[in-house]
Amino acid sequence: MFFFNQIFFTQYNELNMGKIIPSIEKEKYLPFIKDYFGKISQRKIARRRNVGKTTINTWTAELGFKHVKHTVNDRFFDLLTEDVAYLLGFIYADGNISWNPQKGYYCLTITAAAKDKEHLEKMRAMLSSTKPLLFSSKTNSYRLIVNNKYLCERLMMLGVLPRKSLTVQFPQFIPSDHLRHFIRGVIDGDGTVYYLNRKRSPYFSIRIYSGSEEFVTGIKKEVKNTIGIDANIRKRRNANIYGAEYTCARGKILANYIYKNATFFLERKYLPYKNNVLEVKENGK
Repeated sequence: MFFFNQIFFTQYNELNMGKIIPSIEKEKYLPFIKDYFGKISQRKIARRRNVGKTTINTWTAELGFKHVKHTVNDRFFDLLTEDVAYLLGFIYADGNISWNPQKGYYCLTITAAAKDKEHLEKMRAMLSSTKPLLFSSKTNSYRLIVNNKYLCERLMMLGVLPRKSLTVQFPQFIPSDHLRHFIRGVIDGDGTVYYLNRKRSPYFSIRIYSGSEEFVTGIKKEVKNTIGIDANIRKRRNANIYGAEYTCARGKILANYIYKNATFFLERKYLPYKNNVLEVKENGK
């Protein structure tokens, strides 16, 4: 099912430029409006230019922008599948829900560094979202934004709550056959997979991070119950960040578990496993 989402404007009408908005006061705002409409909300444009939102809407109408209604598969999270479990794990680790019923504002945001734009585009396609990714030159990152009440409500029912970073709990409803996909999503969202090619004793490691100790502890418990390996949990010095560390043999066991027959993963985090663990395993070394 598709749901109409936030409205933005495209297709600038050059013929209207200068004819309908002749004042110098208005003209100084036009380059910014042209650059950012469709990339950030009208409200944010108004705030950044210190102009009323109604004024911005009036000016864009004068400029000849056309309305485009974005869609998204708002029922994506209704049925648990491999892709749903993965994306849910990614959002648990590195997603954000904004929820303000009084203002009618419902938003899912997933942010990724510019180097991971392709992966974020795949997640956008997974959600069937027609809204383009938004780029921030300040942070050199892209954002996938979904403004949809039903989808946000569903995610909150699944444990993704606003301002969750320090309080998120490990979900108890993930079935065993989808657990590895959820954990792979968590690792891709806020974890590391790396291989240190030391001359003596090469070192492979997977680390999972969160601001919630209970969330990391929950992952540790489920991994131990499922594949029998334990982890050390450490708190970063001077930071509310907890990490579960799976190193050497334990890291390889976890990697074999989460990547077995996987169809969706962040390529740059998969490569240390593929090049240094999987290939060695297949070659029988």
